[in-house]
Amino acid sequence: MSQVRVRMAPSPTGLFHIGSARTTLFNYLYAKKTGGKFVLRIEDTDQVRSAKEYEEDIIRCIKWLGFDWDEGPDKSGAYGPYYQSERLQTYRDHLDILLEFGHAYYCYCTPQELEAEREQMRKDRQSPKYSGRCRHLTDQEKQAFEAEGREKVIRFAVPAKQLSYTDLIKDEISVDTGLYGDFVIYKSDGTPTYNFACVVDDHLMEISHVIRGEDHISNTPKQILMYEVFGWDLPAFGHIPLILNED
Repeated sequence: MSQVRVRMAPSPTGLFHIGSARTTLFNYLYAKKTGGKFVLRIEDTDQVRSAKEYEEDIIRCIKWLGFDWDEGPDKSGAYGPYYQSERLQTYRDHLDILLEFGHAYYCYCTPQELEAEREQMRKDRQSPKYSGRCRHLTDQEKQAFEAEGREKVIRFAVPAKQLSYTDLIKDEISVDTGLYGDFVIYKSDGTPTYNFACVVDDHLMEISHVIRGEDHISNTPKQILMYEVFGWDLPAFGHIPLILNED
């Protein structure tokens, strides 16, 4: 992609804070320096914690700081809508691709079963992760779980391998993806998780640089795996240090 496109993608689950302001600043300045576009995307798929008052606070604070977005809420753009809650069909369409080609699957495990599994792994001195027990269910087993009325989520089938990428700030980062386990990409309420939705949006919105806090470093390999199975080019990733208090 020729033009730099960066995004600030806050979740309206809390008030705007100094860390958010700093991340917004870096994205905004990089767009201005390169003649690129600064996109504001509201990631409001968390039906339990998202609130209109938090969304209004985020938008008000960004405007107060003087950072005007090129695309986003109240702005026209070719890549909208810019609220994730208005993009649910797009996520479902891409989810169906993963399901069709075996990169995702339905998981019927109960919270009690998952906790028992994690506890056993801890006793065995293993790093707790999902075992993949639902990855190869037969049609009969799936039908039995459906008949029980079990809630289900959808998990991404993680390929175990050594994954490396070059971070714009941290340089080379390598992880063993086998340590993750198959993570959830669709919740039982029919909404996508953060890692899945942001990958789909960043690709479709042609985001060239993902600049965010280093608390997202653990998410990046998971997202890269999804870029790879879709056959999409990766954006550049840059993780900035967090602002810490004296504790």
